[in-house]
Amino acid sequence: MPSHMFRRGAVYCTRLVVPPRLRPIIGKSDLGRSLKTKDAKEAQRLYPAWLATAQATIDAAEQELARQQASVDEQAAPFDPFGGMTQEEAETRQRQQWADAWKISAEDDRITDAEAWLAGLPDDHPAVIVRNEERARGDRYEGRYRRRKQRDVARPPAEKMRSDSVSLREGSEPERKGVYLDTDIVDGWAAERKPTARGKDAYWRDAKLFNTLMGRKSVELITKTDVMAYKRLLIADPKRSQVNVRDRLAYLRTLLEWAAQNDVIADNPARDVKMAVKEKRAKRKDFSADDLNALFACPVHALGQRPKGSFGEAAYWLPLVAIYMGARREEIGQLRVSDVRLEAYIDEADERREAWCIDVIEMGDDDDEGAALPTAVKNEASMRLVPIHPKLIELGFVDYVQNLPDQSGRVFPELKPVGIGQKLTDKWGQWFTKYKRACGITDKLKVFHSLRHTWKTHAGNMGMPERVQRQFMGHEGKDAAEKYGSAPAMHVLVAAIASYRVPGLKL
Repeated sequence: MPSHMFRRGAVYCTRLVVPPRLRPIIGKSDLGRSLKTKDAKEAQRLYPAWLATAQATIDAAEQELARQQASVDEQAAPFDPFGGMTQEEAETRQRQQWADAWKISAEDDRITDAEAWLAGLPDDHPAVIVRNEERARGDRYEGRYRRRKQRDVARPPAEKMRSDSVSLREGSEPERKGVYLDTDIVDGWAAERKPTARGKDAYWRDAKLFNTLMGRKSVELITKTDVMAYKRLLIADPKRSQVNVRDRLAYLRTLLEWAAQNDVIADNPARDVKMAVKEKRAKRKDFSADDLNALFACPVHALGQRPKGSFGEAAYWLPLVAIYMGARREEIGQLRVSDVRLEAYIDEADERREAWCIDVIEMGDDDDEGAALPTAVKNEASMRLVPIHPKLIELGFVDYVQNLPDQSGRVFPELKPVGIGQKLTDKWGQWFTKYKRACGITDKLKVFHSLRHTWKTHAGNMGMPERVQRQFMGHEGKDAAEKYGSAPAMHVLVAAIASYRVPGLKL
């Protein structure tokens, strides 16, 4: 598929990004349209004509820009930070451009909010100058404008990053043109911290956001003034909550702190820049007995139906395992057949017994036994062996697992990893949200994770010890003393889960 062609749903579309310097002339941030066909061959036939038209538009804009630049050079006008307007006029125009950019974002879900916000603003537009702390000093701005145009040509190793930093402090230009937040720093931080793919991508997106709003520059040149200006821009964005602004600053602060700790920069300019948050996140609600009875009276559980998009048996078992075991959605979805097994133990009467258990473990890609089926848990405490609730065995969960055709595969083979984080249950979660709404559960604060909250509530009400609850839920102890000693004995866990019930639930 050509680089400027993609599919939105099943329909082929095109998109060519307009260089920032040409956007004021063309009036758009990108040139693209739907080819209005689902056929790949037809799209390939239509693509060259569209590309020729788009390129002709770009070439004409380049010529117009050259003509305008020549006219400016002839006049040799002094630098005017507001482009002939008053500061008030420039700020008014800036707000209008932002509003127009938001419309672009609303129409094109491939453009991130931050990029769309400034998509209509050229780098040398007066409105961009207004947002900077030092907008009144044209000489400083011109220097910063030139530096923003620099692009790194390679990613230097750690030793090169440090030497480049020294060169910058001494005032000389580094051979590789700097050390950048969205490449060198994110890569260095990730190599040390080893986050998940989704975690690294989150930090990369925040680094890109900072570069988009403030201009891409070597980290040595990022000042506290830049970070404060970045904070004000985030706060001014009506689509960002206080929590969102706080998190964006925290991600930036983490990356710059890593750079400071590794001698890439002298100090972290974002260390003291934080966001006060007054708003509170709405707390998820428990499912009531009526909610659960309504959910389990719907076609999946009452009639044995498996609607399209419900991922087969996952639709039936995931809610049941969550409400009876208190497990997380992804922990259930990633279970392998080998994780459901009999475990021998000694009961209180010194008798040898066995219990069906699920083993929630973390396995890396290097594990010989399951290299093709890596799993992940939230933290070390999340790895645990817990007995299965008798009701799940009665309903046939163990029989279902033992009768799966592929005894070396997953318990729910129809779940497939998607997205940056390669989560197995993300798409299933979207289906469940629609399904529970169709079952009459419309409260937005009652989500799949509410089943885990509900389990915690009932476990506490029945007097289950906190230490035992944490073992089932995969939670860490609250203080240092609780970190000593092994997990509760299996006979304690077996007795606890056997006594767990949901009052009013009828299956």
